[in-house]
Amino acid sequence: MDGLLTWIFSVLAAIMLFLHGLSAFSDEMSRLGGERLRLALQRLTRSDWRGSLLGAVFTALVQSSSAVTSMAVGLANNRTLTERSAVSVMIGANVGTTLTAWLVAMKVSGLGPLFVTLGCAWSLIGPRPWRPYGKALFYFGLIFLALDLISQGLAPLAAGPWLAQRHAALGSPLLALLAGAVLTGLVQSSSVVSGLAVLPVSQTVLAPGVAVWLVAGANIGTTSTAFLASSALDATARRLALLNTGFNVLGVLLFATVLQPLIAWILRQHIPPAQQVALVHSVFNLAAAMAALALLPPMWPRLETWMRSRS
Repeated sequence: MDGLLTWIFSVLAAIMLFLHGLSAFSDEMSRLGGERLRLALQRLTRSDWRGSLLGAVFTALVQSSSAVTSMAVGLANNRTLTERSAVSVMIGANVGTTLTAWLVAMKVSGLGPLFVTLGCAWSLIGPRPWRPYGKALFYFGLIFLALDLISQGLAPLAAGPWLAQRHAALGSPLLALLAGAVLTGLVQSSSVVSGLAVLPVSQTVLAPGVAVWLVAGANIGTTSTAFLASSALDATARRLALLNTGFNVLGVLLFATVLQPLIAWILRQHIPPAQQVALVHSVFNLAAAMAALALLPPMWPRLETWMRSRS
């Protein structure tokens, strides 16, 4: 029982660390950047497509759509990003995270400790006028460090014998979809679930047709991080998180209907099964992002009114 309590409080502490890191980073960026940062980000995200490209590239670099979507919500909360820019960045983040499926063996890691160390050292021994920037870098690293701690603390639930004993039950697309969403919500990382989907396929433990539904479910589960981040912010941030979930659900609906002929064709190709899953993951997220970006302009007036309403 003592071990169980220690594990529970360790996970809760990591979640609290994540919330504090996000809130503090958002405050520091707003205070340090001010109007110059706001104008620079507005230039980079002044169109939906450019904002999505920024989100995709940044997510591909840091290998964490959870961190990118959370920071987009936080920066919108402090008005550094507009609500529409934040939405476009979150749409792009889903595309950027597909790189993980292709590079499971080379997954980027260690960003949290690196930035925490550099930020702390800079704030202590850097040139005095520039030391405040070290604090922002420290909190930036704290976000990644907390996400790593959450994933490490909860990963045994996803990688344990429970999943291996239920591969047969996951033959149902609906069950596989739900399993992917739940596992991603637990470990707070779609990268973990993508790895769990790709690696067993390469070892012929899991069928590609099942793995792709797990990956699709991960797209829904990963939205829980934005909800977690928005819980410490205002109502607009919470509605942004809800909107992000809506777009991801739309993507899964496309996956389950319109994209099924294309997915079936990919799964029939004579390429390694693990690459089939990675390719489906990429095509699915790219198609979902393009659909979301096409719908965003006509829907935005109503969405903006809803997000800024008091009710």
